[in-house]
Amino acid sequence: MRLRSAALLVFMALLAREGMAQTQAQARTLLWMWDRPQLFSSLPEATGVAYLHATVRLSGTGSSTSWRQWPLRIAPGAAVVPVVHVALDNLSPSPLDAAQQQAIAAAVEHAAKQGNRSGWVQLDFEARRSQREAYVALLRRLQPLRADGIRLSATALASWCMSDPWLPDGLIDEIVPMYFRMGAEAARIRQRLGTTGAATVPACRDAAGLMLGEEWPALREVKRRYVFHAGSWKNEDFEKLQTTGNRETYK
Repeated sequence: MRLRSAALLVFMALLAREGMAQTQAQARTLLWMWDRPQLFSSLPEATGVAYLHATVRLSGTGSSTSWRQWPLRIAPGAAVVPVVHVALDNLSPSPLDAAQQQAIAAAVEHAAKQGNRSGWVQLDFEARRSQREAYVALLRRLQPLRADGIRLSATALASWCMSDPWLPDGLIDEIVPMYFRMGAEAARIRQRLGTTGAATVPACRDAAGLMLGEEWPALREVKRRYVFHAGSWKNEDFEKLQTTGNRETYK
């Protein structure tokens, strides 16, 4: 696949120029970094980055892929995980047909092979109920990457890990339930987590998606937290990761 952004070429060179890097498993916190300017100089210890690599937009039966525009400069040795985000058009629902599945799979494959120094790729896709069968078909398309040693992470609505489990077993290496902006179900999910300290679905217990500035649930078994920022990450934000305003995730 040809790159259409010179900025992405520069970004890939920055990622690939150094040798062996820290694996994702060594970073207990990964910062979700969308396509925004970088406003920090260095990362805290045991912290990595899950950066937006590409966005695949679906509208009706069409699809288009855009690549990251803002470069990141991350120190050698930090865990760096590329993320492929799937954006849906609310005015023109998509069937997630074979061609659209292939477009997403191509972006994931690109993320897996271009400057990837962690061996992981994350798929960020809030599939609608009508797309669930096709989503499973998409995951099956991605299995050759896993056979080649790439590990697949996928975000999930919190409800998918609590009251509405449907994600298939064996096709994803890590599920990241998003415990923020949960809408009408927020109070019920938070109450359940406050009682049990864990997601209902065992496969959802290793990781958690959280948001800076929102209270975090206390989770007993979480090994990695992915933290979302509504704007751009700054040096002063790193102190907020440890404040009492965000309850400690690990127990």
